[in-house]
Amino acid sequence: MNASVHVSRQINRTESSTPGKRRAFYELVLVILFAGLMSWLMSWMLDPATLPIKHVRIEGEFVHLSPDMLQQRIKGQVKGGFFNIDVSAVRDKLLDEPWVHDVSVHRVWPDSLQVFVKEQIAVAAWKNTGLLNKKGDYFAPEKSTFPDGLPVITGPEGHYQQMMEKYYSLQSLFAPFSMQISHLVLDERRAWTVHLDSGLKILLGRRDFEVRINRYIALIPQFFGDKLGNVETVDMRYPNGFAVKWRPGFTPVNDGDGAL
Repeated sequence: MNASVHVSRQINRTESSTPGKRRAFYELVLVILFAGLMSWLMSWMLDPATLPIKHVRIEGEFVHLSPDMLQQRIKGQVKGGFFNIDVSAVRDKLLDEPWVHDVSVHRVWPDSLQVFVKEQIAVAAWKNTGLLNKKGDYFAPEKSTFPDGLPVITGPEGHYQQMMEKYYSLQSLFAPFSMQISHLVLDERRAWTVHLDSGLKILLGRRDFEVRINRYIALIPQFFGDKLGNVETVDMRYPNGFAVKWRPGFTPVNDGDGAL
């Protein structure tokens, strides 16, 4: 009787384990099939012949750039298919062009790239070597492409943003008097000089910059009035005053009320 019960239990265990083994076998087969499918799919997607890029559309507002020129620049990078084209290489190649400020590249199903290019906007020239945008970022395109009439900023190399901020600060002070800065200089001695588009040169020196420029704004335009156009240089480097150099050929005359 005991032997019969023992055999029966073994048979029951064998029968109960069979569905589990089958399930594991089927799951293994599915995993192998899925892995094979994914391998084939990845191989298909990375094949340059799969959905090759046929169209590149470049958009943006251009003055110094053109879509045709930019198309030629990335011609060597537009290769491969929709899935495996290196969009970072396309973007980096365009960013090598000095007049390009920023680039975004998007795939467009099934065979196109859409490229958005933002052009640099120059607001000042840095010495005679390059240009600055409004954030003080330096870029150096061909000199033949430099816009005319830009203010020139000269200062220590690498101090682009600081000099740009100083330019904006000064220009906001001069604007109410219809004065425009043509050249802002911070020389090797760290002395400041401001040139205005009227030809007037303002010497501010190395110390007390804020005090001296505020004294100029408070005194000079009102003191000289319409004769300011005859002033060549105003030297603000004196503790409590200033010195003036007149333009050649002009002789100041006292008009009787104390004004020159």
